Amino acid sequence: MFTLRGALGEDRIMGAEFPQDEGLKRFLEKHEDETDSEYDARMYVREQRVDLGREEEDRRLIREMNPNGFWECRYSVQGVDWHLGIEEECLPDKVCKIVSQGLARTDPQFVDKVIFMARSPRQVAKSQENLRHMPVGTIQEQRDMKIHTPLMFCNVTAAVAMWLKAYPDVPVHMVVFDDFIERPDEVLEGVREFLGEGDFSGHPVNPKLRRSYPEDIEHYLWPYADHMYELLLRKDWAAIVEYFQENARDIHKKETSVYCARRATPAPYGECVLCRGDKLTRDNFRRQAESSGIDWRTEPCMFECLSPSCEGHVSMAESVERNFWVEEVPARAEGDKALLV
Repeated sequence: MFTLRGALGEDRIMGAEFPQDEGLKRFLEKHEDETDSEYDARMYVREQRVDLGREEEDRRLIREMNPNGFWECRYSVQGVDWHLGIEEECLPDKVCKIVSQGLARTDPQFVDKVIFMARSPRQVAKSQENLRHMPVGTIQEQRDMKIHTPLMFCNVTAAVAMWLKAYPDVPVHMVVFDDFIERPDEVLEGVREFLGEGDFSGHPVNPKLRRSYPEDIEHYLWPYADHMYELLLRKDWAAIVEYFQENARDIHKKETSVYCARRATPAPYGECVLCRGDKLTRDNFRRQAESSGIDWRTEPCMFECLSPSCEGHVSMAESVERNFWVEEVPARAEGDKALLV
């Protein structure tokens, strides 16, 4: 956005350099229909509920993360649609930053061309982790928070691919983030040709502002995300949608729950994984079952019968016969290998 601002002119760019500051400025101003006492009461509530020192530190960290600004507006995340109330600034020849999920909610009549910035799943995951660390929770909670996961990449890539597949007449120019940083002159010439305008000489691309480097963190979804990224670079929207739909059950398995017949209650994915790998957890679950009068020895594990994570699903009869809640019977090794990756 900073590069386009320089190439096309400030008046073409929608949004604010630091939208958080603009929002705070509007909040602190006295509204036209607000009395002095109402304004004083609103400011009092703010003083009681907001750590003003923390707020200022968050604003400083945001500037440090991206000193050239974010240039985002009200449409950047929610997309552009008629029911949102299109403002006068949303006119032809304007440039608007919209994230993938925002584009997926956008009415195509407001889109002339799309410059799609593609970034590898691991870089996206790390970038999101850095952003989430800014204004949420205590300092310790920020340190403990790990959202370095490809799940968000899979979801938003599928969403935007559905939109692009549905509107094939919208021109799309792909810009790969790494290429943009390493070979800006070459990449920006392609952008200029796509737009048919703009002076990109003297561009402000600064490799030192690259802050998000991928980490080698294990996750079962990386292969899915990497494949979707390969299809994205080929602009094969239909293949992305098909692949995501075919694998949606496995991609979202950790967000699902399975009925635990041995305790007669729904059990989240993580709880089932823990049950299979931790003896103390199984001991606690056995006690729960017995206190509820459930004969857990005659009940199957629906997780190993139904879950797409278990390699070679077992029948309910086999699950009962080889009940891993019995202390001398271990959980199925091939299932554990798949589950604990």
